[in-house]
Amino acid sequence: MRSLFWKVFFATLLTLLVALATVSLLLTATIENFYMERAEVHMGHLAEGMAERLKPFVSDPVDEEELVRVLRLIEASSGTQICLVGRSDPAGRTFGEGPGGGEQTPGPGAVELEPGGAAVVPGGEVLCGERMLNAQWNFEDDEGSIWSLYVRASLVGVVDEIVYQLRRLVLLAVLIAVGVSLVTAFALSRRIANPLRGIRGLVGEMAAGDFSRRLSIDEPTEVRDLAHSFNSLADSLQTTLGELEREQARLRGILASVAEGIIAVDTEGQIALVNPQAAELLGVAQQQAIGSPVHDLPLPENIMRLFSECLSTNQLRSAEFELEQTHRQLLLQVAPVRSGEEGGWGAVAVLRDVTGERRLDHMRRQFISDASHEIRTPLTAIGGFASAIADGTATTPEERTRSATLIVREVERLTRLVNELLNLSRIESGAAKLQLEDVELPELVQAAVESFGRQAADRDLRVELDLARDLPPVRVDADRIYQVMVNLLSNALRFNRPEGEIAVSARREDGLVRVAVRDSGPGIPADQLPRIWERFHRADSSRARQDGGTGLGLSIVRSIVEAHGGSVSAESETGEGSTFSFTVPIA
Repeated sequence: MRSLFWKVFFATLLTLLVALATVSLLLTATIENFYMERAEVHMGHLAEGMAERLKPFVSDPVDEEELVRVLRLIEASSGTQICLVGRSDPAGRTFGEGPGGGEQTPGPGAVELEPGGAAVVPGGEVLCGERMLNAQWNFEDDEGSIWSLYVRASLVGVVDEIVYQLRRLVLLAVLIAVGVSLVTAFALSRRIANPLRGIRGLVGEMAAGDFSRRLSIDEPTEVRDLAHSFNSLADSLQTTLGELEREQARLRGILASVAEGIIAVDTEGQIALVNPQAAELLGVAQQQAIGSPVHDLPLPENIMRLFSECLSTNQLRSAEFELEQTHRQLLLQVAPVRSGEEGGWGAVAVLRDVTGERRLDHMRRQFISDASHEIRTPLTAIGGFASAIADGTATTPEERTRSATLIVREVERLTRLVNELLNLSRIESGAAKLQLEDVELPELVQAAVESFGRQAADRDLRVELDLARDLPPVRVDADRIYQVMVNLLSNALRFNRPEGEIAVSARREDGLVRVAVRDSGPGIPADQLPRIWERFHRADSSRARQDGGTGLGLSIVRSIVEAHGGSVSAESETGEGSTFSFTVPIA
């Protein structure tokens, strides 16, 4: 019964039935009244005719037996009951057993009429449950006496039979009309309900996210217009949702591409958005985090506190902290965000990994400190020896010559330090462009080794070459790779034991050529090995300064090799010497 189809069906059917019943009742009552009026007229004429027939029999003297016989004949022929009452007779004689006769009272038919007058009154006495029609006719006999004739006839034979037949016809017509009404109501209900079912199905599919279906309805204009409106709505929604999906895809792409981690929470403190960077930084599952309260996630206390403060005060909050698990340094900023015109305040947090920046800051400060120290040492020596010459402390020519010689040596050392700093800066900044060409690596290695032949001989060091015969040409800047070999060989000479050895080798390795320089020096402690490629770092600072080293040689080596797309490595054991190697690409 809740279905619109059945509601329309029964409402239409009920309306038609009420209309048919009303019309039937009105029609029956109208026809019955029509025949009642005709019956009354007929009864009036009948009473008048009977009075004319009885008039001769009531003249004085009255032959009562003959009068009664005539009354019965008239009753038998007319199917009525008759009673004749003498109004002027002192004895009030009554003839017949009709209304007003015997012990009966005249009833509703006994009305006062002038002679010659008549009255017809429906109803009256009820015989055997039949409806009756009463008539009264007053007349004068020849002597001027007034007589009242009462006539009663059953309506069964006069009107009821006609009304009964009429009602049968009306009932048959009503039954036929009900059948037609059922078919009409069913068809009308289907015509109204079917388009609405289609619209309901369309709305259900739209609610489920399917906007591809369209309605084609040729029903009544209003329903057709409604279907067209829903089709237009589906088109608009499909277009709008498509734009929203594209916008969300762009937003997801943007959020996935930014370096910072982003977390958004709603007014209830539930996470609405987490980009992959934030999930990776905090070590949480991205999909599981969305929709969860921010306080239920295994996040650091600093993040929880900042979110709580931002949501409670609607003010920007920021802090920098270190994650204990990964030892990453994070900068967190939480800003309030309003949700719509009437909505409350949520929050958006931006997480930035500043570990590299802090490390660079530390390295920059360390570099400035080391550079200042390295520059201050020769400047102090130069100032001291220059003062000795200037103030006459160096009195003898030998002392002044020695002071001048030391000044020149420290100036050379300072110049070498500045040049190497400039050289390293140009390489790392990309200002020093590489002149790449195909180079035979054995020739370049041999040239570098030969340049150190005399220094090796002065220190009784033996140099061995182990260059593979199948070495292919390499694509390098020959001058820069030569500088790499010079720096590595220089370190091998300085940090070697007397009568030691230096081994230089080159091998093909996975599409690259690896060159290694091994010395027989004291080696490098294991805790110092990871830092030897840093600027100004020295495993043995006192010996390096004594030998005139700047602490930049290995940094320059790493920068040049990495600029070629290669890599550097170092291996060492205390007392067993060290091996420094690098790779360069094959031409």
